[in-house]
Amino acid sequence: MVNIFRELGLTFVPLFVAMDSVGVLPILFSLTREMKTRERSRTVRLAMLTALGLGLGFIAIGKAIFLFLGIEVADFLVAGGLILLVLSVKDLATGKMVEFQASPMIETIGVVPLGTPLVVGPAVLTTLLILI
Repeated sequence: MVNIFRELGLTFVPLFVAMDSVGVLPILFSLTREMKTRERSRTVRLAMLTALGLGLGFIAIGKAIFLFLGIEVADFLVAGGLILLVLSVKDLATGKMVEFQASPMIETIGVVPLGTPLVVGPAVLTTLLILI
């Protein structure tokens, strides 16, 4: 029984950190500020369902896809780190913050950008790949 709680903690904490739910909140509020409460709830529900589906799909077939493509976990980690490095240097060099604007398709905000890549993005997918 104690082992279950230990494993749950070892799984939950990295996923919680990778998901950065606190960091997503300001973006969520800025994208949905024009929406009514019911629309905002629907958007959040859609984002969570998208994130769940993408995460479960990646757990189910992620390693098989990487095996087919000849990509190892270490390659994935290095590539993800390089992408983050390039984006960080670009942001530092330009001195501009990333701005999120509402999509013309207000109905799809729950899928892109909220569901993916903000809730389940490269960090969560990498964490899932390492945990499975």
